[in-house]
Amino acid sequence: AYLSGAGPVVMAITTGGAGDFFTQNHQQRTDQRVARAMSEAADKMGVKGKVYVTHPTNVGGVVVHADPPFSSSELVYNGET
Repeated sequence: AYLSGAGPVVMAITTGGAGDFFTQNHQQRTDQRVARAMSEAADKMGVKGKVYVTHPTNVGGVVVHADPPFSSSELVYNGET
């Protein structure tokens, strides 16, 4: 686990079975045990938070909304309607 310099974030990278974590059995997954331990430690310190489980991707960051939008009536960027 490490502290991010971008804000009040704690992140843990866990090991487990290969592939989609939704298809792994309980013995292959460590994410739930790590998340529970981190939540309990935060609770003891009086820190509220949320746990998010995600996985690495090779896509990188994606803009999902822009105001004002990048697109116009003549040009529509991917993902905008």
